[in-house]
Amino acid sequence: MTPARDVEEFLRGEGVALRAVVPADVPLLARWASDEEVTFFMFTGQRPLTEAQVAEDLQRAVANPANAVFTVVDRKSGRAVGTAGLYDIHPAARKAEFRVLLGDKRSWNRGYGTEVTELLTFYGFDRLNLNKVWLGVTAENVGAHRAYVKAGFREEGRLREELYRNSRYYDAIRMSVLRSEYYPERHRRHARRFQVRPAVSRPPR
Repeated sequence: MTPARDVEEFLRGEGVALRAVVPADVPLLARWASDEEVTFFMFTGQRPLTEAQVAEDLQRAVANPANAVFTVVDRKSGRAVGTAGLYDIHPAARKAEFRVLLGDKRSWNRGYGTEVTELLTFYGFDRLNLNKVWLGVTAENVGAHRAYVKAGFREEGRLREELYRNSRYYDAIRMSVLRSEYYPERHRRHARRFQVRPAVSRPPR
């Protein structure tokens, strides 16, 4: 089993980084999936999951070439704090769905949700050449909605009584950001923050 701390960062922000998912992450993901507070506004958590089931679901998601799935890491401590990714990447429509789960409650209210959203939006447009990144958020999840707006997402519409949880139905809000809205200003800012520029070796004179 690969030690999680030995996995190289793939995308790097100021507070968080995104790296590949490894088997050592499974116990954490299983714990988060069973935490009622973590999954309060989500479909996740409606049934108990063993680590083996989580590992199987995770392997299926990671192996799917239409997905780009990452573990979210706190850069200061090096610990895994969540998972995020772009799912159902469509080659013709050039769109993908953004999903994130910050399971470590010590990472809440630190701006990590916004930064993860910005990191994967940058990745989607800058590296995958997407035209649209979209997401769904429970209408009453005010903190998540605020983070998505800050990251440049706009509301597209409302799905009425889309989620059943906590003995009631919740509306869901569909949000997205288009390539034409992302470039040039937001991309320029994100490129300065997130892009690792390799050293360029000049040929001898």
